[in-house]
Amino acid sequence: MQTAMFDATDKTAPGHYGPSQTALLLLDFHSTLVYKLGGKAASAALGVAASMRIWAKSHGIQVIHGLIDVNATPFPTCKGADMLLGIVATMKSDGAEEPAELFEGGDDITFTRRPGYISALKSPGLVDFLQQNGIKSLILTGLSTSGCVMRTAVSATDAEYVVTVISDACADPTEGMHEIMTGKVLNHMGYVATASEFQEGFAKARGGV
Repeated sequence: MQTAMFDATDKTAPGHYGPSQTALLLLDFHSTLVYKLGGKAASAALGVAASMRIWAKSHGIQVIHGLIDVNATPFPTCKGADMLLGIVATMKSDGAEEPAELFEGGDDITFTRRPGYISALKSPGLVDFLQQNGIKSLILTGLSTSGCVMRTAVSATDAEYVVTVISDACADPTEGMHEIMTGKVLNHMGYVATASEFQEGFAKARGGV
């Protein structure tokens, strides 16, 4: 476990922030991406993300779903708009919804964004929601690691949030890309931990609760 992550005296660390200032983001777990386009580790990442959701809710941590609005069109200057439209069409026919384990028995909140916007923070209303609820620390999970997870991490750190990526709750369709992103990129702009490491450290930072 990375002790520095859970130093309650360090404002740059997730351990400084309690449940009411922390949010878990579940990003782009559309069924089509999980089961067809997300890569061989996508289903395992979904399972870990679902477990993180249960843990977060049991600790009073806000759970937020970030999804692509499959009924919207890409913005006019979006590169590869035709390809995106094709992916969105596939999602609409094969599974734009999230798998059931991500929303069972929940009062979670969902924000959607226009195709072409990669960062979840481009979802209308999300930044306002975080600010209004005093959330300072974001825990990221999602598909793909080099896509929405990385871009959300970049925009969130620029917006002065503390960011932690749960490595085993993310996956990437490109072979080896997940390891590069978690081991050489995301760990330099924020924190990277497995689900078990984060849960154990967060509990210890809260006095073992």
